[in-house]
Amino acid sequence: MVEVVGSEPVGSGAPLERARSFLKADRVLGVAHRGASLDAPENTLVAFRRALEHGIAAFECDVRRTRDGHLVVIHDPTVDRTTDGRGPVGAYSLDALRRLDAGRWFGSEFSGERIPLLEEVLQLARGRAVVQVEIKNDPAPYEGIESQLLEAIARSRMEADVLVISFDHPSVRTLRALSPRIATGILYAGRLVDPQAAARAAGADALCVHWGYLDRDVVRGARAAGLGVFVWTVDDADVFTRCVELAVDGIASNDLRLLARLAPRA
Repeated sequence: MVEVVGSEPVGSGAPLERARSFLKADRVLGVAHRGASLDAPENTLVAFRRALEHGIAAFECDVRRTRDGHLVVIHDPTVDRTTDGRGPVGAYSLDALRRLDAGRWFGSEFSGERIPLLEEVLQLARGRAVVQVEIKNDPAPYEGIESQLLEAIARSRMEADVLVISFDHPSVRTLRALSPRIATGILYAGRLVDPQAAARAAGADALCVHWGYLDRDVVRGARAAGLGVFVWTVDDADVFTRCVELAVDGIASNDLRLLARLAPRA
């Protein structure tokens, strides 16, 4: 069982002082969204391996829970789009879920790919890449997923190389209360009146904003508050260049060719 580490209250302190090197890097961090998802079936081990083979320093994955309590990597609340199965992820046991083909929909050469366990993904990345783990808490929150996720991260020895993110800001706050050592970010798509206040309310270290709502004020405010800024999901070259010019900390993209453009900041 995960124990609360330290006495730091939720939302206190300067987030970037927490020794998270990937938030302080001298370059924009390129994040392969769901792995190399233009070149391989999203959220599969082959997609993550392909991103690593191309030298990408980080990738994003989505986590949900099976009927029998296992954390698996899949984006949608149902298996319909990315497997040959039908129905909610949470209606499947792990054994039944692992029998589904998660690659053939993308291309016949990927037939036989399976939905991975979160720990398989973390173990693949250990020592090689930062992982953004998105908690998918729709259509209803998974009770206790935060402590379960922290346990998986600890077993994989990835505490220093994971950024946990979610649109479910109370879930981010719960995770922060359980462990002040794990980096977190709030996902959002919109023009918030006070993004820094939203991050403080969740005890988050970073804003993870849709590119359509990124501007200089967002970056300036985040910097003043000691927050990282990550933007998603950018597949247009002009938008990508604009995000780099705004000096964000990381950009998520489906396109490895865009991510390969990133170089150390001057």
